[in-house]
Amino acid sequence: MTELWPIVTAFCALAALFVVGLPMIWRRKLEGETVDDWLAVRRTETSDELLLSDAQLRVWDDKETENSAQAKADSITSASSRPGYQVALAGLIVLATIVLYDRLGAYEDVQITRSIASLDEATPTDVTALIARIEARSVERPGNLDYQSLLGEYYVATGNAAGALERFEAILAEAPNAPDVLGRAAQAEFVAEGQVLTERARKRAEQALAGDPRQKSALATLAMGSFGAERYQEAIGYMRVLRDLEIPGSEGHQLMISAIAEAESRLSSAGATEVVSETTAAEATKAAVTVTVSLPVGVDESALAGQTVFVIARPAGSAARMPTAVTRIPANSWPLTVSLSDANSMAGQKLSALAKVDLEVQVSPSGQPGLNNASFTGALRGVLVDSNSVAKVTIRAISQ
Repeated sequence: MTELWPIVTAFCALAALFVVGLPMIWRRKLEGETVDDWLAVRRTETSDELLLSDAQLRVWDDKETENSAQAKADSITSASSRPGYQVALAGLIVLATIVLYDRLGAYEDVQITRSIASLDEATPTDVTALIARIEARSVERPGNLDYQSLLGEYYVATGNAAGALERFEAILAEAPNAPDVLGRAAQAEFVAEGQVLTERARKRAEQALAGDPRQKSALATLAMGSFGAERYQEAIGYMRVLRDLEIPGSEGHQLMISAIAEAESRLSSAGATEVVSETTAAEATKAAVTVTVSLPVGVDESALAGQTVFVIARPAGSAARMPTAVTRIPANSWPLTVSLSDANSMAGQKLSALAKVDLEVQVSPSGQPGLNNASFTGALRGVLVDSNSVAKVTIRAISQ
């Protein structure tokens, strides 16, 4: 606040000057009408004593009227110029300024933003103080979702899963379909419940994947929940998606490889009749869905250059939006022909286990999945899972 007070003081002093000081020097004399000039003219025009006498009487009457009006004006001016009124008005201006800033001011938000920008140079004490300021500010501004998100991430990093869940739920109250928030809320609840995947956490994670099939928090939550429940085949599916999202050779990539190996080992030890290895997954391409995606009439393919096409398969007739298989390709040339197989399946599911699927096509300018990010979309229901047939979908523009 040290930067703000000089500015506030200067503006309040300026307001007081206008309200208190200037009225004391801006006095205007009120002059009434007079017939002196008219009398002087008439004197030169006539020497009639009667007319002169009558004119003099009128002059005296006008003088009395003028003096009375001036006295009245002086009394009004002096009353409006009493210092007490101006001082009270100046105080009211200062009070109103303080109240308005308290309700609408954003100086503290600016200071918090500056502190966040300089976090690289901050000490642990500085970080703790900043979090305390954000917590206090979030109480004053409960609708600020950025503060809720920052606190949620901080609580996750510091092991306060219950606190993080509370913050993410506050965001979900305003944005109930945000995939990243749904995924983080599911993960926080999973940790807060002692590594137990509750029904609500599972539904939130699946809803997050329906909006964004590559939402890491949701994938990790379902993977750990399935692993803990000894559903190793399902866990392996989620882990493979997570592995493919990591940069090859990175720490996260190696961690997923180790986790997949551990899950496959436990699956084998449990007496599973079949362990789906990488080779098996690569070979499971006989059952597939092939779809040709075409542009609508009148749309030039250059208008979609550089955009990303998502082809999504779900169980036929299912109300859930959890994908069974997903593939993405660049929109280079039209029409596009895409094949979906078990190699594109997600989260331990198998496309080959379904007889029919519903297909959805999304064209995304940003490269992010989800109807909210799509400029064109198309759908086809009840498509047979058969590598010998080709389904055809014509996309349409989404009305903005």
